[in-house]
Amino acid sequence: MKNVKKVGLQLILLIFLLLLNGCATVAPRLQESGLNSDFSLSHDTPFEVYVRTTLALIEKCRVDLNDMNKEKVMQANAPFELRPQETLFPKTKAGKYQKGVLLIHGLSDSPYLMQPIARHLQARGFLVRAILLPGHGTVPGDLLKVTYEAWIKAVAYGAATLRADAEQVYLGGFSTGGALSVLHALRDDDIKGLFLFAPALAVKDQRVALAGFLGALTDWIGPLRDDVDYVKYESFAANAAYQIYLLTEEVHAGLEARQKLNMPIFAALSEDDTTVDAARTLDVMRQYGTSKKNRIVLYTKDSKKPRGAIAGVVMQENSSLPGERILDFSHIAVTIPPDNPHYGVNGDYRSCLHYQAESEKRTLCLHSQDVWQGEITAENLKIGVVRRLSYNPLHGKMMEHLDRFLEEVSQRP
Repeated sequence: MKNVKKVGLQLILLIFLLLLNGCATVAPRLQESGLNSDFSLSHDTPFEVYVRTTLALIEKCRVDLNDMNKEKVMQANAPFELRPQETLFPKTKAGKYQKGVLLIHGLSDSPYLMQPIARHLQARGFLVRAILLPGHGTVPGDLLKVTYEAWIKAVAYGAATLRADAEQVYLGGFSTGGALSVLHALRDDDIKGLFLFAPALAVKDQRVALAGFLGALTDWIGPLRDDVDYVKYESFAANAAYQIYLLTEEVHAGLEARQKLNMPIFAALSEDDTTVDAARTLDVMRQYGTSKKNRIVLYTKDSKKPRGAIAGVVMQENSSLPGERILDFSHIAVTIPPDNPHYGVNGDYRSCLHYQAESEKRTLCLHSQDVWQGEITAENLKIGVVRRLSYNPLHGKMMEHLDRFLEEVSQRP
C-alpha cells in the first residue's frame, strides 16, 4: 500500500510539472516532422539505397544544419556500412562475407554511439552495418508518435539484408538496441551470436509504465532541453518512455515463451546504471542463457556481491577509479572510448543536463577539470558537482574481453 501511495504522489507531481512545461512555445525541433515515425522499406531494398534515403531524410528534417556542421552531423546520425579487408578476410565461394553484424543504437541516440564497436568488429573480419531507428536522427519531435513496432521492422530489415551478404549473422546493440537484438534473436534461430551493451531488458524507473497515460497530458518528460548534442536527443518524449516499456514487456513475453537463448552472448554493463536495470540482464543470462561461451563484463563497486550461477564467464571490473576522479560507470559510458572526440576525456560535449536549473553548478560541470565523474545518483551528488561519465575508461580492456569471446565462438564445440 505504501508503494502504491508513493507512486500515486509521484504521478500527481509529474502531471503538475509536465502541464507547466506544456505551456511553453513549441520550438521547431520539438515538432514532429511527419516523415520519420515508421519504417516501410521492403527487405529487397539494397542497404546502400537505405543509407542514401536516410541521409536525404536527415537533411530534410533536421533544423540545426549549416554550412559548417552539415557533413559532420549527417554522417554521425546516418546508418552506415563497414566492410572488412578482403585480402585478410576473403569472401566465400557464394560471394558472401563469412561474418556480418547488425548494430542497433539506443533510445534518443544515433548510430554514432556504435561506431567504436563497429570499427573494432570490422578489423576482426565482420561486415558491419548499423541502422537508424525510426524517430531518431532528425528532430526530438519525431519520437512523439513512433512505435516500438517500427523499430522491430527496421531491425528485421537490417537482419534480412545482412543475411543476403554474410554467411553468419550476429546482432549487437546498446540499451534499446540491446533489447531489440534479444527480441529478434528469440524469433530467428539463425542468429549466430549477440553483443549487448547496457541492454534495456528492464528500465530502472518503474514510472515508464505510466508514460502512456502521461503522454495524453503532455508530450515531454522533465524540462525541455536545448538539444545541443548533435548525436543524441536531450529532450525526452513521454511516448518514447512508453515505447521502451512496451518493448521490454515484449522481450519478457518472448523469453517466457522461448525459455532459452542458445546463441553465445557477449554483454557489457554497469551495475551503477540508473537508466536500465543491470540486475535484470544478469537474471536473463542466469535463467535463459545456455551457452558456455557467454562472457559478461560487469562494471561494479562491489565485486564480492554474490551473482549466482551464470553459464559462461563473468568478468567483474572495478568501476571506482579515484585516481581518475571517477566514482562509477554511467549508462551512457559503456560503448565510448576515452579518446572519442565528442564524448571522450577531451571531447567537445560534457553531460551536465542534471544541472539545467542550477547555473553555477552547471558552469562548473561544463568547464572545470576537477569535478568528479560518474552516474547521476543521489549518493554521488552529495560529494559536490558531478559530471555524468560519458566514456568508458576501461574500453580497451572491454575490447580484449570481446576478442576472447570471438575466439571462443570461432572454435568448434
